[in-house]
Parts: sequence; C-alpha cells; structure tokens
Amino acid sequence: MKKTIKNIALLICISIFYSSCDSIDFGDINDNPNGPTIAVTSQLLTSAQTSVGNDVVTSMRGILYTQQLSEGQYPGDSRYESLTSNYNFWYTGPIQNLNEIIKINTDEDLKDAAVAFGGNNNQIAVAKILRSYYLQFMTDRWGALPWTEAFQGITFPQPKFDSQEDLYTYMFAEIEEALGLINLEAGPAGDIILNGDMDRWKMFANTLKMTMALRISDANATLAKTKFEQAIAAGVITSNADNILFNFGTDDNSDNPWEDRFESRVDYLLSKTLAESLRSNLDPRLFKFVEPSRDGSTTATNFPGGIDAKYVGADHGAANGNVQDFSLPTTTVTGVQNYKSPIYTSAQVKFAMAEAKLKGWNVGSSTTASLFKQGIEDSMSFWGVSQADIDAYTATHTISTLEKIAYEKWVALYLNGPEAWAEWRRLDMPVLIPSTSAIDQRIPVRDAYDTSVADNNPVNYAAVLVSQGPDDLHTKLWWDKK
Repeated sequence: MKKTIKNIALLICISIFYSSCDSIDFGDINDNPNGPTIAVTSQLLTSAQTSVGNDVVTSMRGILYTQQLSEGQYPGDSRYESLTSNYNFWYTGPIQNLNEIIKINTDEDLKDAAVAFGGNNNQIAVAKILRSYYLQFMTDRWGALPWTEAFQGITFPQPKFDSQEDLYTYMFAEIEEALGLINLEAGPAGDIILNGDMDRWKMFANTLKMTMALRISDANATLAKTKFEQAIAAGVITSNADNILFNFGTDDNSDNPWEDRFESRVDYLLSKTLAESLRSNLDPRLFKFVEPSRDGSTTATNFPGGIDAKYVGADHGAANGNVQDFSLPTTTVTGVQNYKSPIYTSAQVKFAMAEAKLKGWNVGSSTTASLFKQGIEDSMSFWGVSQADIDAYTATHTISTLEKIAYEKWVALYLNGPEAWAEWRRLDMPVLIPSTSAIDQRIPVRDAYDTSVADNNPVNYAAVLVSQGPDDLHTKLWWDKK
C-alpha cells in the first residue's frame, strides 16, 4: 500500500513539473541583443577576398607547369600527377559570400542596414568584379562549368554546364554592369585589396576585362578587339604605382603562403628551364628572383666574372633530393609575412598592349617596340633591378616579335601561376619541354573534373563531354586554338 502511494505521489510531482514547464515563457532570454540580425557584408567581403591571395595568385600548379620553379624530393605537379580537381570550394566559399553581398544590397528589407558597410551599389560592383575574376580563374582551369543553374538549391540540384564561350559572355556583361554601378558613395568596408577605393576598382575591372579580351583573341577576334579597346580607353594599369597587389597580413591566419611554405621545409626550387633562359639572355632578374645556392654551383656561367655560378636550376619533374644544391625563391618573397603578391602588374599590361598593337588594335599612339621595352622596364623595376642593368638589357633586346613578347611575358609573370599557365597555353610560347619523369609526357592544358561530378550529375556531365571533349588534362579549352 505504501509503495502504491509513493508511486502516485511521484506521478503527481512529474505532472506538475511538466505542466509548469509548458506554462513558463522565457521571452527573449536566449536572444543576443548585440548580435547581428543579417550577415555582415564587410566580413563576407574580407572572407571572399582572402582566396585571391591564398588560392589564386600563389597557387603552385601553374608555376610548376610553366617551369618557373621545380619541386624538390617530392615531385607531383611537376610530373602532372594531379589528374582531377574539385571546384566545390569556390561555389560554397568565396563566390557564395559574394552572392550574399549582392543579395543583401539588393533586398529592399536589408539594403538600408547594409549601407553601414559602404554604398549599396559600390558593394554590389565590387562583388560582381571579384565574382568575374574568380569565374575566369575557374573556367580557365576546367572549361565549362555549372553557372546559370548553380546556387539555386533544390530548384536545380543537378545544374547544367555553361560553355566557356557563354561564361566569357556572362563575365563581360557582369563587368560592364559593375562599372555602371560605381558611384561617389563610400566604398565597401572589409576590402583588404583596395581599401574601398572605387577608382582603383574601376582600374581592376578594366584590367580584368582587357586580360579576358586578349585571352579569347584567337577564338573571337572581333569581340576581343572591341572589349580590349574599350578597356584601354576606360583606364587600365599604366605604371608600377598602379599595380594591383594582394596585401597579406602579419599573423598566422592571414600571412603570406610563401612564407609558410618555407618556414620549416624546402619543396620548391628554381627550375633549370628558367635559370638557363635568364642566364643565356644575361637577364639581371636571375639575381632578384632567387637566392644563390648554398651548396651547389654551375660551371656554365654566362655573366662577367662568373657571378651567376651559384644560381643553379633543378631538373623539372626530377626528385631533386639535395635541395640546397639549387637556388631557392628569393627571401624577399618567402621571408616576409606581409609580402604584397601581384594580381595584375604594369608589365603584364604593357606586354598585352604590345601584342594588341601587333594585331592592329587601337591602344593609343605607342608602338609595339616602345610597349615591349616598357614592359621589360616595369618588370625589372618591380623586382628591384638597377636602372643601369635595365638599360643594358633593353639595349640588346629590341626585337618585339610575338615570340619575344611571349617570352618576356612568361618571365614577367614569375610566381603568378594562373596567368602564366593561361598565357602559355594561349600562345604556346616559349617552347617548354615536358617532364621526362612524367608517365604522360604532355604538359596539361586544363584540369579534369572531380570524379564526384560524374557520380552526382551524370546527365549534364555526359553532355559536357559531347560539347567540350574528353574529360582529361589534354582537351583544349574554347579559347586555346594554337
């Protein structure tokens, strides 16, 4: 009987407890009154821009494919061993952040609050310019990509692939729209590249447009000419003072990837291809690009007094185990946490204009020869070459044929892997000998899609194989006609 009474009492207590819980109103006790009600666009922009420095301008594959550097005892990309690559990061990371900036600044209920982080239109413009910059980087790696049906969740869980030609058309339109939006309002907060300077963002957009135009010049010469001339007239980089650089920070979360790469090990060495090219041309950039070898030397010197003896290149694709036998990238790059890594430079622009002049495009009154010389001068000056050495070099390198322009551009794009690889594929110059250590002795001309694409989007993957060609490293992209 006592046991029964205890059980009844326990049930009554439990019932009272639950009924009490149901009737209690905790109000806003769990709400943070200081927390943001929408995403902070300045933080989204900073996060999106970080990938420019960490994942684009310092990416290694193009640097190794174009034989600017070689690998040490663990060669991989030098032997073209990366058969597939995944683009998901770009969709879920930086581009999604840029999409959100555009969404917030166009939403009638949200855009007024977003003004705290810069004018609405200027935020949209910067997001669109950066989005096109990333898309060009991506399409120049893979070719066709999901785009017009991407970012739409369950509406298009298996989006179609847009052709590279269509993607370039989209990017040109995106840049034009962005340029039309830029106004005198405040630039975006959180801008770690150009600090909200909208005049500089105009220059960025026009330089991107110019680069894209030249990239497609063998595929659609008419469109390329029109867009190139528009960009030049609107204002591109004209001197090293205009160079667009990525500003790394001084803490471990934001510092220069090159400094991290050489902090505790040595994996990257001067390539023999670049070393001997610079040596044979008596190019003083040899002494600026790299450090002298600690242990090695070469008997095949070319500079007066053999001052280049300690500047030694490594065989491309070989397992170069004794890394201190070779020259390593200069410590002005690898030893500085907040190094400013080039995105676009005056030298790159001058060589593009020199090539355009050869094509008969309107780039102003400058001649091909003068633009060619200016490109060399700007490249050497950027790397700290003395004026006397610059003058000596340009006095003996005056032939401005397409072959010579392509060579000098390859040198000027040192450590800018994506641009160096793209321009080498477009021009097929300078002539590079594939690694003899590779199983397939052909330098890749694209990245293949990750295997998950065929698994998760089989119908559209099959369609892109029909339209673009085999999904391997050797199917040329739409603009790669040579």
